[in-house]
Amino acid sequence: MRSALLLLLLALGVAAVAFWARGSPGDEPPPAGAPAPDDPRREPGPAGPTEPGAVARQQPAGTREAGTALPVPQPEPVTPEAAPAANVELLVRSATTHEPVAAFRWAARMEGAVLRGTGGEGFAGLALPAAARVHLTVEAAGYTPGSEPELAVPPAGAAPRRVGLFLSPAAAATGVTLTVYDPARMPVAAVRVDAFALTAENRDLAWHLGTALWSRRRGATDGRYVLSELAPGDYGVRVLATDAEGTLLPLLPCVRTFALTGSNGFVEDVTLEPGCLPELELVTAAGAPLDPARGAVTLGLRLPGGPAVSRYWVQQQDGRLVRALDQLPGPGVVWPAEAVAPGRWQLDVLVDEKPALQQQIVLRAGERQRERLVVP
Repeated sequence: MRSALLLLLLALGVAAVAFWARGSPGDEPPPAGAPAPDDPRREPGPAGPTEPGAVARQQPAGTREAGTALPVPQPEPVTPEAAPAANVELLVRSATTHEPVAAFRWAARMEGAVLRGTGGEGFAGLALPAAARVHLTVEAAGYTPGSEPELAVPPAGAAPRRVGLFLSPAAAATGVTLTVYDPARMPVAAVRVDAFALTAENRDLAWHLGTALWSRRRGATDGRYVLSELAPGDYGVRVLATDAEGTLLPLLPCVRTFALTGSNGFVEDVTLEPGCLPELELVTAAGAPLDPARGAVTLGLRLPGGPAVSRYWVQQQDGRLVRALDQLPGPGVVWPAEAVAPGRWQLDVLVDEKPALQQQIVLRAGERQRERLVVP
């Protein structure tokens, strides 16, 4: 009996020691790689205890409890580019009253480019290329145009130059009105008009190759165009058909001369005949565009056996049109500044004044005709 009691006491003692050696379940070490209970990397759990079987609601990353406003990211302020400073101050007044002209338009023409703008109350600030020489013209409703043919723009860093122009009032019921039709006698809805002053020196020459007093793009669904006022004198006027964007159409230009006395006017109907706009792609024997930077390229387009005819050649460079007289302005496609008559023509190409190509081409009426020519 005593032996059985001792065996029972011994078994109870061993069980007690084993129980205390195990420890409590809350003291088990965390799984490998998991943060310790007080590790700052651990995501905070739900506040307060949860009932058995309940699932804790987790907040999506970057959100807050209802009723708390989220921060709204503010866009960074954008600083607008400063407009170029004016280096020419243009003052425009009436020649009779010396009062400022309420509203006017100006155009500054230089080699290969034209800058335009408006002014009001007799003043406009012009930002022109430094040290350039420009032909400045000013127009205003009810006045004849004024101009400064050889305006010298100040160099960079110099004080602005002040230029004053006095405009004379235009006489009523004078000037030139043209109604322009295409070969089908349909009104031409868009044109470009160039006006040139005629003198004893240029009257019998190619006056249209000189500097225009002004150039205007006009639109009229009925084809009727009242030209800008012109002071008394002799003028040459050229009208070119364009589309709504100002691109030339393959129609021959209208070229007229007018003698204005200040008390007379002209009203005429004009029909533009079919023409052709040849687009010339000049390449080397290797197929590369002919580059005038490697040797000046002279272009001549004339009737076979006929005399040479000077003309401007136009090209698009960096989104703008440039032109050169009897020269290739740069590598790429080039076309004449106005349409030419359809038929057989001869193209002469010289490189550094040496003949490089002489070729006849047949131009078709009413087309913009692309020609790829290899210049040896």
